[in-house]
Amino acid sequence: MRFGAHLPTAAFGGRLAGRDVLIEYAETAEALGFSTLCANDHLVFSVPWMDALVALGLVAGRTSRVRLMTTAALLAVRGAATLGSALAALQHLSAGRLEAAVTPGSSPSDYEAAGGDFGSRWARFDGEVPRLRAYLQKAIPDAPPPIWVASWGSEAGLRRVARLGDGWLASAYHGTPRHLAGSLSYLRAQLAELGKDPAGFPMALATTYLFLSEDPIALSSAEGLVVSPTTAPKDIRDRLLICTPEECVHRVRQLEAAGVGEIFVWPVRDELVQLRLFAGQVIPLI
Repeated sequence: MRFGAHLPTAAFGGRLAGRDVLIEYAETAEALGFSTLCANDHLVFSVPWMDALVALGLVAGRTSRVRLMTTAALLAVRGAATLGSALAALQHLSAGRLEAAVTPGSSPSDYEAAGGDFGSRWARFDGEVPRLRAYLQKAIPDAPPPIWVASWGSEAGLRRVARLGDGWLASAYHGTPRHLAGSLSYLRAQLAELGKDPAGFPMALATTYLFLSEDPIALSSAEGLVVSPTTAPKDIRDRLLICTPEECVHRVRQLEAAGVGEIFVWPVRDELVQLRLFAGQVIPLI
């Protein structure tokens, strides 16, 4: 199993990370052996949010080995040409280390901010993926980045992943190990039906919020930063990595048994400390 890390682009603690913090985080993740640095995409959110493409551009120049990934870029909001131009620049500046996961988005607020129609997002997305692929193949014909498709794991969403994507980006917030295992089985059947090799089709789990501690009060406080008591799934505590290191190992092993090959952790506070804790107390036991 591989482990990547979300850049701290959301101000869960009320304050956005500065340039030096982002750079140190990226350099630390690469030095610790994390596979990927990724950034989620929103135009507006409930907390201050840093643009994902700009953040990835900053760390592209301060790293040399770690893969970069959008998780996931708002293709139906930004449009194929606008997003493609930024992705082509990131691929060039990172010397070919970019993988682009895309999504229609799940927040009406992003569409309102851009003057778009949230209700037509799926039809727009289906049309924009081929346009994005064509744009990237023209802009950087020698090394266009793979295009992953994000889905929470519905059958319709997984059919779209199989049809349009080079990989599946799943969400820890919206999937239990049991759900993910069933979704992977369904996806592989769809890929085989389309003549694609299921064994060569990658999958990663994003938005895996992380905070490790033995202190129940600290864990409850960290959980409150990202879990809404009114809208979160009832079993959300079991889906995230906001727990003791021992419990974290158990949850990661469950995800591995479900077929998850890569997990992108997202420390919700004390980012550098949490990356080092995860690398030192969890990864060696998986």
